[in-house]
Amino acid sequence: MFRLLWSVLTGKMIRSDGRTWPWPKAHRARKMHRYLFGLRQRLARDIEISDGDSRYRFRCETMAELGRCMKMFVKESGTCEWIKNDIGPGDVFFDIGANIGIYSILAANRVGKTGKVYAFEPHSGNFTRLLENIAVNKLELIVTPCNVALYQDEGFLPFSYFSSEAGSSHSQLFSLTDERHGPSQLHISELKYAVSIDGLIASGKFVAPNHVKIDVDGGELTILHGMDKLLRSADRPKSVQVEINKGCKQEIVTFMEGHDYELSTTHHTRHGLNLIAQGGNPEDYEYNAIFRPRGENRE
Repeated sequence: MFRLLWSVLTGKMIRSDGRTWPWPKAHRARKMHRYLFGLRQRLARDIEISDGDSRYRFRCETMAELGRCMKMFVKESGTCEWIKNDIGPGDVFFDIGANIGIYSILAANRVGKTGKVYAFEPHSGNFTRLLENIAVNKLELIVTPCNVALYQDEGFLPFSYFSSEAGSSHSQLFSLTDERHGPSQLHISELKYAVSIDGLIASGKFVAPNHVKIDVDGGELTILHGMDKLLRSADRPKSVQVEINKGCKQEIVTFMEGHDYELSTTHHTRHGLNLIAQGGNPEDYEYNAIFRPRGENRE
């Protein structure tokens, strides 16, 4: 039995003619595979995060997901504080780059039944888990998941995977090479439909957001270009948080200033803060910048 289990666990390939199983129906190898696939499903963990009177639930099948949940309030503490302090009942929140839904679910708790969260996530693995996390938190009426990429124009564009694993990051439109992490692990690209925020709002299917979070690992500026009309409108967002990657800070600040927004505050991730504490240059690491309409800066 041990030898059979070892061969099943270490075997790289099961070969068949596509008409019959490699083993008879009663063979122990067939039963072993049925057991192992069932075990894989049972090994998935349901996580509950407590924060005072609030409870947040997540489904985790990978260490990447588990890590995001366990560090929910410390990985990007500044993002959590922004959501808790700025977003309130009845608000509309755009979470662009929602991943598995950590901040979408946190924001849903703030906007309540009278508000709305739109969670945008083009990565197929992340989107599948996003759907499950919305369901397990019973937020289907508050959070609307959107499996599209956001861009400055509309149409089909190549979306390149850094990893297909749920909870992963660094996948993005166009490039199969990530400037910070080198070539993607899989070199897989799919055609993904991309839209602009202005286009979504013009369609009448989306409510203009009060607050926007943009974290897409490098394509933030193109998304901002796609919300040009919104930023100039009477319904413009009260705050916009944008991830700033090395080399694009001035372009983003200049763009936002040109739309009568000013930089309110910045905050690094926990990882960035650790590197800075070790003597690193703060400008070498990505961080989040919060912009507000000029004259409405809280700082």
